[in-house]
Amino acid sequence: GIFSQYPRNSYESLIKALNLGADGLEIDIQLTKDNHLIAFHDEDLSQSASINGLVRSLNWSEIKGSTYLNPIYSEYAVISLHQLFSNINNLNSYQYILDCKLFPNSEADSNGDPEYYNDYVYAMQQLIEEFNLSDNIYIESYRPFFLELVQTQINDHKLLINSQSFDEGLAIANRLNLFGISMGMTKINQSQVESAHANNKFVSIWGVRRGSANMDAIDKNPDLIQTDNLNGLIKLLE
Repeated sequence: GIFSQYPRNSYESLIKALNLGADGLEIDIQLTKDNHLIAFHDEDLSQSASINGLVRSLNWSEIKGSTYLNPIYSEYAVISLHQLFSNINNLNSYQYILDCKLFPNSEADSNGDPEYYNDYVYAMQQLIEEFNLSDNIYIESYRPFFLELVQTQINDHKLLINSQSFDEGLAIANRLNLFGISMGMTKINQSQVESAHANNKFVSIWGVRRGSANMDAIDKNPDLIQTDNLNGLIKLLE
């Protein structure tokens, strides 16, 4: 999370979360020019890494070895998902949310680059199959058309629509028969979680920060909490 002593999406930050006792990880993912999936949040690498360019405009070989910008983070490298999954002990003991950051690097409209989206889904499919993670992966996106594409190509999927509006998110989840919804902490209440459950939808809550937010998230009774204060959440749940 953003309060980690390590840069978010770095190997060190993700492994630390598992070592602290997390049940799994939320990972921001993007697709490179040569169709490698990397763990990175921003569209432009120069925003937080020691290399210039959009993720989609560069090959993995050009990105590999780049580090994070902040002086205290400069020893930590940008990693691929293949690197990450290859180095997690007991890989299948955890759950992984792949938060798909979609930046097609195209002047076309957001739905107008089918090659990019097909490549993206294929890369996820290959990764899931290579590491036998069908039962462990949740795929999250705020774009319904992308989740529909995933449905046509990846079996045993757990797809979550990330929505700013609960009513809209639940409607999309029901219409597309998705596994569930993913909502910001302040965008959903306990009654709405109950409504989602009544519709047989899984609920993930993110944006859980410091202080009493962990307790507030627990009180809403979601199925999954993405917290930036992992120690605090674990202590509450013990």
